[in-house]
Amino acid sequence: MLLDKVGRKPLALASNAGMFVCQLVVGIIVATCSHDWDKHAVAGWVAVVFVWLYIANFAYGIGPVSWTLIAEIFPLSIRSKGTSISASANWMNNFVIAFITPPMLDSIGFGTYLFFAAWLVLAFAFYWFFVPETRGKTLEEMDAAFGSHSSQEDVQELARIQAEIGLTALLLSGGVDEKFREEEKESTMHVEERTAY
Repeated sequence: MLLDKVGRKPLALASNAGMFVCQLVVGIIVATCSHDWDKHAVAGWVAVVFVWLYIANFAYGIGPVSWTLIAEIFPLSIRSKGTSISASANWMNNFVIAFITPPMLDSIGFGTYLFFAAWLVLAFAFYWFFVPETRGKTLEEMDAAFGSHSSQEDVQELARIQAEIGLTALLLSGGVDEKFREEEKESTMHVEERTAY
């Protein structure tokens, strides 16, 4: 619902910013209070709430945006390969993060949160500078948004073909509705004829 109303890029940027704040807050709380959680029970619950907020920020933004983008950005000729490689890379990175996070927490403690916060800063910069908005774009426009010159040639060729077969003139004259009504009337007459027999 939000992807088509707000757009992919704004959601990704807001999500990244929210996740960064959550990582930073949890990192600060762990750095200042982890030596004695019994005395800092409230701070512990605040950290838990920010972990939940982190998940919420992921769920409305980066989570669905990344899957949507990998389905949209590849040209049709390599879409299945590009999507499968992107999805595989996503799951492999998830595996690596799940594998390395417990040892990182044991060895560097609160630095783990700051490490991931730094990656979120890089992700924010990547989305800001390198990812174009793809909301409402056709496949041809998507190619152009990512710098493909062949897409402009495709759009011009499509326009030439539409003009050549008369589709452009038909659309401009408003004859499409009229032609549709005539075809619908003919098909209704054929159905009535068949039922009469």
